[in-house]
Amino acid sequence: MEKKIEAFCIMLIVTLLLIFVRILYQPGTESERGELYTFSNGWYQLKDGKKTELKLPCFVTADKDGQIILYNDMLSEADKGKILSIQGIQDQLEVCIGDRLLYQYKDNRFEKNRQMKGKIWADISLPEKIGQEVLSISYETKKNARLYVYAPMIGEFCFLFRQHLLESIFSILMILGMTGLGIVSVIVFLYTRHRQIVEKRFLNVALFLILCSLWCIFDSGIYQMYGSQNAAGTLISFYAFMTMPVPMLLFVQNTVSESVRWIPQVWIFLLYANAVLQGFLYFLFRIPFIDMLFITHLLLFTGVVSMILLLWKEYRKTQEKEVNLCLKAFGVLGISGVIALVLYWVLSIYWYESIFQFGILLYIAVLFCGLLCKVSNNIQFCLEQEVYRRMSLEDRMTDMKNRKSFEMYLEEIQEGAILLENVLLLFVKIAELKKINDMSGRQMGDETVIRTARSIQSAERSVLEQQADDMLCSNK
Repeated sequence: MEKKIEAFCIMLIVTLLLIFVRILYQPGTESERGELYTFSNGWYQLKDGKKTELKLPCFVTADKDGQIILYNDMLSEADKGKILSIQGIQDQLEVCIGDRLLYQYKDNRFEKNRQMKGKIWADISLPEKIGQEVLSISYETKKNARLYVYAPMIGEFCFLFRQHLLESIFSILMILGMTGLGIVSVIVFLYTRHRQIVEKRFLNVALFLILCSLWCIFDSGIYQMYGSQNAAGTLISFYAFMTMPVPMLLFVQNTVSESVRWIPQVWIFLLYANAVLQGFLYFLFRIPFIDMLFITHLLLFTGVVSMILLLWKEYRKTQEKEVNLCLKAFGVLGISGVIALVLYWVLSIYWYESIFQFGILLYIAVLFCGLLCKVSNNIQFCLEQEVYRRMSLEDRMTDMKNRKSFEMYLEEIQEGAILLENVLLLFVKIAELKKINDMSGRQMGDETVIRTARSIQSAERSVLEQQADDMLCSNK
């Protein structure tokens, strides 16, 4: 049963990935592809009055002032009005044509770090009149530093946008996978609750995936380029990143024994305190979130390590398969997190998040499969228990109710009689009650209600006694 559920989940994920790839990837005709091309030829750099030819992408060395200026005079009239798209704005990118400044990067109200700028494309509209003016691209970096310059792309906006989507296809698929698993988690929780099996960890998984999706969406280069409120979106992504471990700490808290549940609770408190403290520092002292990001990374790393140690000790003590599965999932998350941190802090690579997103998806897939197997076993056990209970109330030879069923029925009658002993008044609808109150007064009306209630009580007792006698005779 467990293998079938696991195989079904894998097939479902693969099918969804193929469908999403087919939706997003639409190759088009040759003429359409010709509207978008890589502008890699014709670039040169002036050093000591000499022209040095370059073919992008390539490494370019900055001068003693830390400046890199590349020139190109191969723009034609066919390029007028199109979009020039340049990847990476982390080195103070400026684009000019002749003496006209076409683009200069400036931070909005929310400052971005170098890694975030590295995954953003600068989309620049070329003027309607190009003429013989020279296109120039300049960067500012460290003295004599080597900078890898990507080849720009030129084309219509719709084709460039599609190209940007294709380059972000991995993150898009990760977001869709997280959202889909979150919806499935909510559906499974509602179904199991209907079956009288309350498994709150499905809600923990769903909330974690929702926060991860928010972080991935608002932290993506696509949103940073085309989002109308990217400053607010970046703020949401930071808070989603700071709080998304909380649901999984609750997951661990609901998995381990009660004596050690205080450990995840301490980390939950630390994460909430970190989010509140960074918010105060930003709004009161204008300290950028990117300058405090190392605190969140340190909390996440140490939190994952502490949960791995906690689950390892719990597994050694209980030897439960569920704890072992949770331990393996946190191991996968820890490995992907360490790789992502190395790519982020040591190598400053902008696609570090893809590694972490893939690790999150594997982590959730392992936990989700384990939860599904556990719930399916619980449902099967409950169904078998209900079948055995019903069989215990029937005679196997005649399929009639047995003595145990009769005794349970007598207990129900006794419980009903005890409830009726405390009944003094029943709210009943008596015809012409208002008329009685008007003619004889409210006291007479109240006495009428009391007499009616007592009559119903005595009649109910006689009916119950008669049913008990009939049941006793039938069992004899």
